Amino acid sequence: MHQTLSRLSRKMLILSEAEVRQCLPIDLAIRANRVALGSLRRTGDGGATVPTRIGLPYRGGDNEDGSSSSTSAASEDWTLFKPAAYSPPGVRSGVNDNRKENDDEEAGDLMGMKLVSVRGGNPALGLPTVPATVMLVDCPTGQVSALLGGTYLTAARTAAGSAIATDAMTLPSEDPLHLTVFGAGLQAEMHIDAVRSVRHIGHITLVNRSTGRAEELIEKVRQQTRKEEEQEDIQFSLVLLADRDGVKQAVSRADIICTTTNTVAPL
Repeated sequence: MHQTLSRLSRKMLILSEAEVRQCLPIDLAIRANRVALGSLRRTGDGGATVPTRIGLPYRGGDNEDGSSSSTSAASEDWTLFKPAAYSPPGVRSGVNDNRKENDDEEAGDLMGMKLVSVRGGNPALGLPTVPATVMLVDCPTGQVSALLGGTYLTAARTAAGSAIATDAMTLPSEDPLHLTVFGAGLQAEMHIDAVRSVRHIGHITLVNRSTGRAEELIEKVRQQTRKEEEQEDIQFSLVLLADRDGVKQAVSRADIICTTTNTVAPL
């Protein structure tokens, strides 16, 4: 009875992007992603339910000055509704007998939805290309229990999946490896962080259309590595996408390649 009243009286948890980033460093994102991927089994006994996402295309409208924002990039813009639920195998919904009082939510059923959009014109506005928000639902009551900024979470989850694949498909090496990354946005930043969590990286090459954001990312990663104890200096290279020979060399010399742009045209 006490647990029921406590559940009904809870306030909604709201976490900003900064708070989510603080709570979920990339190593924890990788750990959580391993569990999530392991719960997706074709036999249906993994505990996860992931319905087909619903997508709404956005063709663009008019800007404030009256001009049309319909571009080739805008024609690829989408807003996606992505629901999911998780029931731990062997734990029946609503049964808390074997759960710790402070740990019932962590051990119990989970349900929620991510609202995520792709807007190719956002970088020009100083906004993320893939903004997102996550909503969690209290399973027994159906009430919304939490709202989380999901932009960093989306990037971290994607990068964590790439890190798990990298860990599975490459052998550990004491020698530093060469990582080539296409793109210089949040996905690029998170992929660098994630891959460095599972492999020893000694050289990072960024391939990007322009220098501005790429140079900013290189400096950000360089500052981060300097804060890490016993971390060898990482070499950085920047190749413009228009330099076809440079791109070929960056690809041929790489041990690991991450493509972190949302372009629909071949690079």
